[in-house]
Amino acid sequence: NDLHPSEKAYYAVRDPITALKKYLIENRLASETDLKAIDKKIDDVVEEAIKFADESPDPPRNQLLENVFADLKGFEIGPDDRYRCEDPKFTKGTAQV
Repeated sequence: NDLHPSEKAYYAVRDPITALKKYLIENRLASETDLKAIDKKIDDVVEEAIKFADESPDPPRNQLLENVFADLKGFEIGPDDRYRCEDPKFTKGTAQV
């Protein structure tokens, strides 16, 4: 971890997950056992998702930017199966960086 111990301590006391766990226990809305079971379920779901991703084939290049919420202008796939922004004509007339 790259955080300085004092910085880490500062953020640890502001951690919303830790605060929620404390609130749930103090108000008897959940027990430590309940919260550990929830943590385990979360870990299991994440591990399952990682396994699924690792075992899945890579998507076709033309699907890589589907369902990405960003301005895709210039990132559409052209008929040559390349991103439009890779075409030298795409940036013609713009400042070269």
